[in-house]
This record gives sequence, structure tokens and C-alpha cells, in this order.
Amino acid sequence: MSRHPTNAGGVQNPSGSAVPGASATAQRPGDVRPNAVTGPPPGPRGSRGRGVSGFWTYALRRALLIPVQLGFVLLILYSAANLPATFAKGRPGFLEGFSHFLVNNFNGNWGAPSGRLVGFALVGHTWAQVFAAYIPSSIQMGAFALPIAAALAYPVSLLAGWSPRQWLDTPARYLTLLGALLPVVVVGVLVYTALFFPFLNAFQDIPGSGLIPYPLWPGFIAGYPSWIHEYVTSPTGFPLVDALIHHAWLIAEITFVKTVIQASVVAVAYVAVFFRHARSIVRAARDSAHITGARAIGVSERKLLWRYAAKGVTPTFFLIFALTIPQFLGILFAVQIAFNDTDCFGYLLFVNLGNLPVMDALIFLIAIVVLVWTFVVDLIAVRLDPRGAMAR
Repeated sequence: MSRHPTNAGGVQNPSGSAVPGASATAQRPGDVRPNAVTGPPPGPRGSRGRGVSGFWTYALRRALLIPVQLGFVLLILYSAANLPATFAKGRPGFLEGFSHFLVNNFNGNWGAPSGRLVGFALVGHTWAQVFAAYIPSSIQMGAFALPIAAALAYPVSLLAGWSPRQWLDTPARYLTLLGALLPVVVVGVLVYTALFFPFLNAFQDIPGSGLIPYPLWPGFIAGYPSWIHEYVTSPTGFPLVDALIHHAWLIAEITFVKTVIQASVVAVAYVAVFFRHARSIVRAARDSAHITGARAIGVSERKLLWRYAAKGVTPTFFLIFALTIPQFLGILFAVQIAFNDTDCFGYLLFVNLGNLPVMDALIFLIAIVVLVWTFVVDLIAVRLDPRGAMAR
């Protein structure tokens, strides 16, 4: 029985030649260790796409959690307002009353108002119609405020949290603390007062009282255009979009400037809230082990900050934003009140503070916005950092 010659450089194949680069250690049957010839062992069947399926499983769980959370919010609202009355004679029981309360909220059956708001006749409208008329202006302002806030908060938090120099970190902390301590309404009134006469001289209009021009604006001498009815624009309800659709360029310019002014106040006030959370996250990333190791081998601070640390803290920034979205909405509404925006949701919320049924409906709508937005931000965070977000 002949034996194949051995070669110290590789394992012999049946023909007697050596396989370059192969280990001299013979593999036993069933041994799936990787080598230079076969490559890494194949994964178990179905392992491909496991991250995608895990993401959609997480998304489904989070989506199913939204109605539960919303139901809990409505339970708290109903209990606070109706629990003592349920023990009165002739009143339905707690569970029966709460079930009616749930059905009415989800059906939009919030009743019909009476009287008149500034610039909007309530008679003949339901509260659902009134809400639908007031929400688009707030959405338009929020759509402007969000990118302005991101453009301010992201670099300021990164630079102040990363830099060991007190001349950068200390002023940022004191300014954001000042912004957090000053009431947003006060800041809005100060900005409104400072811009009143410059805005009046530039546009013959005032910077508040709605995003569209004031009723006494010279362009409205002949009355409102046909696409503006009681401070509500058509066909979309978004003032800037409708002005562009109808080629009302001067109205669009005034609406755009008003929106940017108020959105900037919202963004600056919100940055003060966001910065307090984000700065500590960046500081922890700066002192982490892998950043310290990269710094020790000579990687520049600029590269460490903008390529590695910025990417690493972005998912956490999204989660912070999800947690602070109620503060963002509160700031948005407060600025609308300060600027006396009679066509925005904040004004509607303010003038109905004593109307309990309307407040229940308003809080129900705000809760939906907060829960859905938190859900969307969570999904973005999972996409950016699957392991960290899924672990949380």
C-alpha cells in the first residue's frame, strides 16, 4: 500500500500535490472550521435576513402598543373628570361610561361648539371640523421648526459636549439654562415686540395674529380672497401651500416670513431642552474606550468627532427627541399663544382651557401625535443602531 509523500507547506490531495495555503492539520468528517480554501462555514438556513425580520417584529410590537398606551391616557382623563360623578344616582357605571367615552373619542364625536372664536364662526361647525381647520397651520410651523432645531441642536450639542475647553462649553450651558428658565411665552412676546415695527414697515402687516396677513392689511381692502374664509385657507388648509397654489406671491412671502420667525423661536427654545440631555451623551462618547484608543494611535479629534462619535450618538439623539416631543409641542403652542396666532392649534387650546369636553378631545389628539411620532422615531433609531435599540 503506497503512501503519498508529505509536504510541510500544505495538505496532500489524492493526486499527491499540495494544496497551497491549506492547513497541515487534517479535518475530521463534519468539521466545518473555516480555512483558506473552503472559506467560512455557511450559516444556518434562514439566517439571512434575520435582522430585517427582527426589525419588523419589533415594529409590529411597537405598533400594537400604541392603542394600549392611548387607552391608558383616556382612562386617566376619564377617571379624573368622571370618577366622582359615577357614584351619583342615575349615572351610568364607570365601565359603561368609559366605553362610551372611548367610542366617542375614536369616532370624533366631540359635540358642537357655540359662539365664535376670533376670526372663526363656530356656529354650524362640529369640533372635529374646527380642529381640522386649526391643525394645518400648526403642522406648517412645526415642519419649519424641526429642521431649524436640528440644525442648531446637533452641532451645538456635539461641539459643547466634545470640547474640553471651558470657553465653549460654559457659555453654551449658561445660554441653554437661561433659555430653559425663561418662560417660552415671555420669549415669544419679547421677539414679537422687537420685530413689530420692522415687520410693519417692511410688509404693512404685523408679525402675529395668524400666519396669513392681518385683516387690516392693505391688500385686503376689497376683502379676503375667495380662497380664504374665516382665517382658513383652501384647498389644503396650509396657508403657505395655498398661497402658492393661487399665485398670491405677496401673501406667500408674508406667510413664509411669519412662519420662519415663529419657527425660529420654537427651535431656539427647544434646543435649550434638548441640549441638557444630549451634551452628557456626547461627553460619555468622548471618554469611551474605543475613542480613547483611537486617540492614542493618532486619529485627529476632528475625525473622531464628526466621523465616529457623531455617528454613534445619532440613534440616542433620536431617542432623546422622541422623549422630549411633548416639550416640543408645548413650546410650539406657547409660541403660537405669544404671537396671538388665532388660526393655530395653540390658540384653540388656550381659549378652551376651562372647557373640559373640548380639553379631553384636544389631549386625545395630542396623545395620538406624541405616540405615533415616538413610534416613528423608535423605528429610525432601530434602523440606525439595531443592536443598541433592540437591546433597549
